[in-house]
Order: sequence, then C-alpha cells, then structure tokens
Amino acid sequence: MSDRNETPKSGTPREAVDIQMSGEWHLALLEQSLAGIYLIQNGFFRYVNQEFARIFGFQSPDEIIDKVPVLEFIAPQDRDKVIENVRRRSEGDVPEMRYCFVGVRHDGRFIDLEVHGRAMEFEGMPAVIGVALDITARKLSEAAADAKLSALFEHSPLGIALVDMEGRHLEYNHAYQQLLDSSEATLKNTDMWSCIATEFATEVAAMRKALETEGRYGAIELGMNREDGKHVPVQAFGVRIVGADHRHYVWFIIEDITRRKTMELEAKEQLKALESLYKRLQEAQMQIWQAEKMSAVGVLAAGVAHEINNPVGYVKSNIKTLKNYVTDLLQLISTHKEVLDDCIADDSPARERVSAVEKSIGFDFINEDAPKLLYESLEGIERVRHIVSNLRDFSKVGSSEWQLADLNKCIDSTLNVLDSSLKQKVEIDRQFGPLPKIHCIPSQLNQVFMNLLINAAQAILDSGKITIRTGHEGDFVWVEISDDGVGIAERDLLRIFDPFFTTRSVGEGTGLGLSVSYSIVKNHQGDIRVNSSIGHGSTFYISLPISPGATHNEK
Repeated sequence: MSDRNETPKSGTPREAVDIQMSGEWHLALLEQSLAGIYLIQNGFFRYVNQEFARIFGFQSPDEIIDKVPVLEFIAPQDRDKVIENVRRRSEGDVPEMRYCFVGVRHDGRFIDLEVHGRAMEFEGMPAVIGVALDITARKLSEAAADAKLSALFEHSPLGIALVDMEGRHLEYNHAYQQLLDSSEATLKNTDMWSCIATEFATEVAAMRKALETEGRYGAIELGMNREDGKHVPVQAFGVRIVGADHRHYVWFIIEDITRRKTMELEAKEQLKALESLYKRLQEAQMQIWQAEKMSAVGVLAAGVAHEINNPVGYVKSNIKTLKNYVTDLLQLISTHKEVLDDCIADDSPARERVSAVEKSIGFDFINEDAPKLLYESLEGIERVRHIVSNLRDFSKVGSSEWQLADLNKCIDSTLNVLDSSLKQKVEIDRQFGPLPKIHCIPSQLNQVFMNLLINAAQAILDSGKITIRTGHEGDFVWVEISDDGVGIAERDLLRIFDPFFTTRSVGEGTGLGLSVSYSIVKNHQGDIRVNSSIGHGSTFYISLPISPGATHNEK
C-alpha cells in the first residue's frame, strides 16, 4: 500500500488525485442513496440519481437528465403549486422548502411524493437541489387509517363533537346529533356549553378549568338540553388538541346514561323497599317479643292470682271472724269489769290484782287498738286482692283479641301497677274526660301507657308531676301524657321512635319501648306524636280510632 504523501507514479499532482477521489466518493454516495436526489435548473433536471429514476419508472437517470421537462413529472392539479415553489427557491425568496405533491410516473401512474429542496447555484446559474421520497404506501396507510377513524367516528354509539375553545360545533357524528335530537342548523348556531343544563354550572366551570390547566376532563355527569326542551343525563369526557393551524380545539364525547340512571333509581327504590320491609320485620319481631313478654307477665299474674287468692280469701274470712270474736271478748271483759266494780270493794285484793294485770298488758290501749288493727288488716287484704285484679286487668291473660275497652280504665289499671314506683317522686294529675269504648287490644295499649309513664317518671330527676288527659273528638279518642322533666333534645326528636335508639347510658335502656309503642299505635291505625324542649318537659299525644277499619292487623 503506497503512502498518500508520495507522488503518484503517473506523475499526476497529489491535489488532483484527492479531488478525483473525493468526487468519486460523493458520486457513489449519491447513486447509492435510498432517496431520490435531483437538481433542477431552467425547467429541466440537470442531475438525478438512480433512486429518483426508479421512483418515476425509468431504467436510467440518462433517460431523464436534460431530456424530460420537470412539468411532466407533476400531476396537473399540483403543477402550479410545484412550479411556484421551485421559482421561490431558485430566486431566493425561500432558502428551502418541504412539501408534498402528486407525481406522474413514466407509465402514467400517479404517486405521492414528499420533497425537500434548497436553493443553490450551479455553473453560475440559480438552481434547486432536493430529495424526493415516494410516500404512496404511507399515504395509502394514512388514508386507510383515516377511513377507519371516519367509520369509527360516524358509527360510534357515543356522541362525539369537535368544538373550538368557545364551544362552537365544528364537526359531530350522528349519535351526537341524535342524542340531542337537534337539527344541523340548531347545532351550527349553538355552542356546546349552552347545551348543558343550567343547574350544572359548577360542573361546567370545573370542565373549563380542567381543559385550561390539564388539557382534559373525564367522567363528569351532566344534563344536556334537547331541542324539544327535555333533558337527557350524560357522562361527558373531553380532551384538548392542537390543530394544524396551531389553534386549540376540544373533542367532546358524551354517553347517554338514561338507562343507567333509571336502573340506579330502581335500585334505590328496591333498596328503600327492602329497608322498609326490614324495619317492618324488626317491628314485628319486637311486637312478638313484647307480646311474649306480656304473655309471660300474664301467666305469672294468673299464677300469682291463683296462689294468692285462696289464702287471701280465707285470711280475710278468718280476720272477719276474728274481728267478731275480739269485739265479743272486749264486750265480755267490759261487762266483767262493770260487775266487778259493783261487787268488790275498791280496796279488795281481787280488785288490786285485776288492776295490776290491766296495767301490765296495757288493756286500755289494746281495747282501743285491736279494732283498728283488725280493720287495717282487712284493708290490707282488700288491697292485695285489688293489686292482683289490676295485674290481671293489665295483662289480660289469654286475651290478645280485639275487643271493646275503656281507655280511662286501662290507664287506671296501669297506674295501679306502677303505683309503688311512681308515688315516691311523682304526683299524678288525672284529667280524664268521658270516653266511649273503643275496639282495641287492651293489653297492648296498656303496654304503651306503661312505657310512656315510665319514661315520663325517668325524665323527672327529683320530684315533679305527670298530667294525664283524655278526650273524645269525632271518631277518635285521644290520650295526652305530659311531664315537667328534663325534656328531649331537638336532634333526638326525629329518632326517638327508631328501634334501639335511646338517650340513656349503656345498660340503662334497650331503645325498644317507644319503638314498640309506635308500632302498637300504628297497628291500631292511630297516631302518636311528641312535643318537647330541653328544660320544659315532654308531651306525648296519642290518637286512636273508635272503630279501626277491617284492615287492622289482628295478631
């Protein structure tokens, strides 16, 4: 291998050899390029490489250079554009330019070309050198993609619209127009923002802000105005894009969610119905529980009455007999004293002995107190019988059937049962009005009165008064139970009839009393209300029909 610094054997100067080698390399690069390279001057190609010739269907560049005018390589519709671009570059108006046009092959077939040309001088004259790429395949692919996108746009079940940043409709598909039920004239003269119902102003503001800051928004539920004035619920999506004119646009996509909203509403209604059914089942369960409890109390009362009535009966009979005996004995002793006073001297040892015994046993006190004790004993026995009778009246053993009852008597029997727990700190003020008998289940109403009276007593901290009023208006009777206790907070008034709700401490109340009372009153087709305020006590008002309809629950 020879040194490049040596003089060539042929005697050719070294500079000439370098120039020759450089030209050969450059020419080889041009010929082997995968892009079509050309040089245009005065309307003809002064140079093209082999790839350029291949692109246009020629066998050799020699078939083109200085032989075929440039215009013959350009489709008629693009000739003016290409000639003007060549002129502008040749004359130096634009140093370089990149654009696309439709070319014509040697066989007459059209092809898509992308050229990148630059102005230069060739042999002292203006010229354009450039690169040409055959983009026919790419254009076909893009056209196919555009066709697919167009089909997707037109046949999409989603409503799609292209709008500018002011919301003016530029393009929209059939689904969008059908969803809004609007004519083309209406959409062209209506901006997208005004199609959104006014009650969604907050959502619209959030959409605008999201487009400005993040360039998108999504999954926002709105109501859209139809041309017929109706609203359609939609879920909206949007994305900001930059157009070829460097302006911002928005793809607005909406989905009709009417069916989903209807299903959600139906689901809510079903859930509400299930909750109502569950509440009714709870109430029924509590009523059964209370009924079983009352039945147990009734059985107990019946057993107590049976066990107590017999001994109380013969105790009462014996005390009555004993009272007669004691009366007779005291009368006999009184007679003996009178005889003794007549027959025996005052200083007689016998008289002194009798006087000593009288003093030692307190005969004068016994003579006075014995009749009282016997009388009080008889009263006590009568009281026991009265209590047993009240227990039986309260529980109505074996009587859970609807029957006629006097509410005043029901309240009295309940007060008698609660007497010992109420009288210690509560004064009972009865203000009973005349009442007709009503068709009811007395044992259940007694349970209601008991719950209300116990609650009223517990609301009174030290001492106070419970006022019970009854009355009759039209086809209804009413009972009002008031106390001067601590009262009920306003936030609790709406919940006091809910199952298991209680304002008492854990372990002090089950929260079932008022709920069961509410259910019993409603089962009697009546109404129960409460009025209360902190520090001013509470008043419960019960209204019951005299003759409930045939639909009442006779459980």
